[in-house]
Amino acid sequence: MSQHLKVSIGIFAHNEESNISSVIDSLLKQKTDIANIAEILIVSSGSNDKTNKIIRQAEKKDKRIKLLEQFQREGKSAAINLFLRKSTSQVLIIISSDIRLHSEAIEEITLPFLHSSVGMVGAHPVPCNTQHSQVGKEVKLLWHLHHLISLQQPKCGEMVAFRKVIRAIPKHSAVDEATIEVLLKLIGFKILYAPRAIVYNKAPLTAKELLTQRRRIYAGHQWISGKYNYHVSTMNSGNALNAILDHLINQPNDIIPMVRLILLELYGRVLGWFDFYILGKNPYVWKMVRR
Repeated sequence: MSQHLKVSIGIFAHNEESNISSVIDSLLKQKTDIANIAEILIVSSGSNDKTNKIIRQAEKKDKRIKLLEQFQREGKSAAINLFLRKSTSQVLIIISSDIRLHSEAIEEITLPFLHSSVGMVGAHPVPCNTQHSQVGKEVKLLWHLHHLISLQQPKCGEMVAFRKVIRAIPKHSAVDEATIEVLLKLIGFKILYAPRAIVYNKAPLTAKELLTQRRRIYAGHQWISGKYNYHVSTMNSGNALNAILDHLINQPNDIIPMVRLILLELYGRVLGWFDFYILGKNPYVWKMVRR
């Protein structure tokens, strides 16, 4: 008889009427053996479109689904803290409302928790709309580089699973997954990467929107650095250089989009540094980009 692990899933949404049904459907179609999806808690923060109506309709169809409504946006970290308070499982999975899951993603991200030393597991994001984006090639490369780095030194993002051993994360964090990562490392847990836990995310549609996203993320990582003296693996220049060289050796035709990606990333980091250290901005409540 196989062992089962009870998991609670948290989805975080703000005006996601065009996406929320799809992510719910992809969760309800998951193929699991070890993972037992006990509840799906959807935190809707300041939504004023049809998001909440769609969630309430889903509640009637599956008793595991529950809407947790925040009347104002307080940032994703505050929404995660609400999920932490309301969830009942010892393994928690958090995802954004604009992704889709491979049919075995929940099973794959849950399996490592059979080992008691594992505290957090990251999924493998794959952008699915790159053909519709001006910067689709660059975003595809970005996430492939994250994948190559994570195979050597895990970095968690887009969908993560972790043990419920922390009560809350600082609400002023703009990089919630990285914050959870460092908190679990500080108390001795291992962080793993599950390359077969595939989730499909969406690329920003323009270079300006990608730059806005990368600028905000880098500013958030400066906050992490100052508070915990911690850097995720993808913020390490040596890791990035090794991944870039590894990819170009195998795919030399990608040199032009790779150069464009590097220039965009460097510019975003300069702007993020300026925002955080000169302007004193910490974008833990951020403007959504079109995807």
